[in-house]
Amino acid sequence: MRILLILLLIFEISLGQNLIEIEKNCPPCNVSKNKLDYVKSKWLNFAPGDLIKVNSLTPIKYSPSNVFLNNNWTTNKKLLYVDQDKVEGFKMQRYEINPWWMRKGLDPWSDSPHWGWKGQYKEPNHNFDECVDDRLRWMCGYSFVVDLPNNYRKDIKYPLLIFLHGTVKSKKMTFYHREKIRTEIFCPQNDPFVYAAPIKLEIDWDPKKIKDVIENIKKNINIDPERIYLTGLSMGGRGSFIVASELTKTFSAIMAVSPHHGPYTYIKLAHKLKKLPILITHGEIDKVSSFQVSKKMSDSLKSLGGNVIFKPRKNIGHNSWYEPYKDSTNIKWLLSWKKE
Repeated sequence: MRILLILLLIFEISLGQNLIEIEKNCPPCNVSKNKLDYVKSKWLNFAPGDLIKVNSLTPIKYSPSNVFLNNNWTTNKKLLYVDQDKVEGFKMQRYEINPWWMRKGLDPWSDSPHWGWKGQYKEPNHNFDECVDDRLRWMCGYSFVVDLPNNYRKDIKYPLLIFLHGTVKSKKMTFYHREKIRTEIFCPQNDPFVYAAPIKLEIDWDPKKIKDVIENIKKNINIDPERIYLTGLSMGGRGSFIVASELTKTFSAIMAVSPHHGPYTYIKLAHKLKKLPILITHGEIDKVSSFQVSKKMSDSLKSLGGNVIFKPRKNIGHNSWYEPYKDSTNIKWLLSWKKE
């Protein structure tokens, strides 16, 4: 009997420690029921030509979507990238995604929209609750930047272009490249658009989070609902397929640049995208993301009667993203579409 009581006491102590451990493992966001208050939130004053950083959605906690977690994710809280399919010419990848956002100079919840080598980045000063495990920040809403036209007027409806970046981990150089794309993307003087770029922490882009980004922008900027466009490169290229396949009534057209083939194939999403104008461009000698999978996606869309343009780029590898965005033909094609 005494031994039984000792065992029960040990069990209760162990259970208590586990409960304490669970209580200490919460993400730095906890809003779920009243999230509309944040989606509808108003920004501070802004002026034409401003580059705005928006953190309005970061308090919202989302359920995981299209992320690969190891079997012990509830205790380890680690993200894994795990390829599901073997793609010809590419090794199957499996690696842990470290919480890069916890490193100094890379915190995406900064109030400053400036990244890379400009020296204008400002480290945020968080006041997280004691329970917070910052490795779980990928559960939270996206932080994003919004670039307004120089001649922005409140009484004019503007097209909205959402840009989805690549990679599953970030460093100063990747933010520098994203800044360069933002500053070099072709924007017609007679048809300027509002440019928005969210920052992803998880592996694949989450349609639910992108939907809320768009709604938050629409609450603050006069957006033409018939002219909302989506584009992205590499993981953002596949992200364009993933997001548009779930938000089928949101976008007028999409442009995918060098879409990445893993962790699972996006070709199976073709039937959901067949009614959407799509431009796909990919370097023929890409050693990071499969050109052939990209081409198969185009062929699949065409076989379903889809409106798709496939632009192969000869003697071009993966890290050549600026040209598709500087190309006025691509951007004018994208902006030419309106929702039916």
